[in-house]
Amino acid sequence: MKTRLSKQRLVLLTVLACFMFFLPAVFLAGSAEAAEQQMMGLAEKYLKNEYEKNGVINADMGVGSQAFYILTTAGVDVSSWRHDGISLEDAVARAIQNDVANAEQVSAKRLAQDLAAAKTLGLKNLSDQLLLTLKNRQDSEGFDKNGPLSVYSNVPAYEILSRIGLIDRLDAGLARSYILGIRYAGAEDKYRGSWGSTDNGHFYADFMAVTGALRMLHRMDPGIDAEIGEAVKNGLDWLKRQQKAGGNFMAGMDDTLIDTCDVIVTLRELGIDPGTWVSSEGRSAVDYLMSEALNPDGSFGQSQNVMDAVWVLWACRALEEEAKTQPAAQPQAQQEQPAQTSQPEPVVQPAPQSFKDTADHWARESISRMAGKGITAGYSDGSFKPEAQVTRNEIAAMMVRLMQPEPASAQDLQYINDSFADAGDIPAWSLEAAAVALREGLVSGCPQPDGTLGYEGGRAVNRAELSVMMARVIEMKLGQAEPKILDFTDNSLIPDWAGRSVGIVYARGIAGGYRDLRFRAEKLVTRAEAASMIMRLADQLEDK
Repeated sequence: MKTRLSKQRLVLLTVLACFMFFLPAVFLAGSAEAAEQQMMGLAEKYLKNEYEKNGVINADMGVGSQAFYILTTAGVDVSSWRHDGISLEDAVARAIQNDVANAEQVSAKRLAQDLAAAKTLGLKNLSDQLLLTLKNRQDSEGFDKNGPLSVYSNVPAYEILSRIGLIDRLDAGLARSYILGIRYAGAEDKYRGSWGSTDNGHFYADFMAVTGALRMLHRMDPGIDAEIGEAVKNGLDWLKRQQKAGGNFMAGMDDTLIDTCDVIVTLRELGIDPGTWVSSEGRSAVDYLMSEALNPDGSFGQSQNVMDAVWVLWACRALEEEAKTQPAAQPQAQQEQPAQTSQPEPVVQPAPQSFKDTADHWARESISRMAGKGITAGYSDGSFKPEAQVTRNEIAAMMVRLMQPEPASAQDLQYINDSFADAGDIPAWSLEAAAVALREGLVSGCPQPDGTLGYEGGRAVNRAELSVMMARVIEMKLGQAEPKILDFTDNSLIPDWAGRSVGIVYARGIAGGYRDLRFRAEKLVTRAEAASMIMRLADQLEDK
């Protein structure tokens, strides 16, 4: 028996040695960014093989809507993926159509995943049907009402809807109340700050319910809502307590790799560096991901299935986005490059305002200058949250502070209330700015499925929409502007209604293309990017 065990150990050591020898060098000695890209490539390869072998399986454990959405947002080209001659795009579209036809039997979570994928595919009719289905299903108890387990569908559904900027197309107030209402309310310290379910008097904390709730609440919080701020703080405290010595995270019997990747995604969205959360042995979630995620057979994690691979891809994408925002040796470290113009480079004045999370950020000068002018503002905890997506409420306030027009009158406030069905959802801190922005023609209404117009103040703003607002300011303050001919490789993806405006901001050097020569009209704008673009516009208004 001893000899047999020794032989088994020798075989195992040999296999591990071979595995480590053949690992790409970047995993052992390369840069962190290269390691993330390599890991993303391996996850992509695994998912491609799974689709080509099994086709679409529209569930977390298969390549379906969720996997497709994460793949495409990570920039993976899936156009060549085929199963029995059917492309992944077509197969996902068919799966979505099937779910729409049988929506009453489909969970809210999967309908929301379908909605995200349908938007990515440009299937507007299906997107509208899915959104209307979820809207009609929503009430104070969420969407699904199948007892304690409904939380595991409702929270992900809300998280996805907020992620794709559609939470305000439903009842955002009900969403807020539901998420805050299902927090743990007992006295046991081990559950304090968590979300989960209660069954037969016993509470079960759920890791993904916590992270989903945190991401959603973070997107809803304008820096004023004290209850949301406290819930987020306590939720982060609970998450940190789940870290293990190896840097990984796990609650209950979860797949520790999925929980660890989930933490990376969540912390990145909340503007926290995952590498700063270290265990008793000095290891972080990133350390665990890079050293423990990959299995010798090319699969990932304990479960060795599609869900593990999707979360690895998502986490690596989050880390890659973080790397793009770090300052490089060159001064133009930001992701988006301003267009080249003959206008002089603005002189950066000493920063009059600083935030605790912008010291090493590429946009720190822009953020500081705009905060010093009172155009942008931070949060009550001293942070700016530079990587959070900027909302219509926030951008309207920034643009109005930049323009300094006449304050909102009682007639302006009445007009905005009469114009939008969701006017009552506009928070008090942004209502006057919204009314002025409407009066000045900076914003307009968004058609709703029921035929009304919505303001959708909590929805994230994309680059096309921000270009339109900035072009209107340029023409109001600087006169008629001649748009520059667009020479981006993705010109066809710039909406017709935004084309001229993109040309104007491009000509002015306020917004340009990325290093891959794309404009990325649909890319959601972060608070840092908004501050940077507004600074360029502000400098031109001052030089008038």
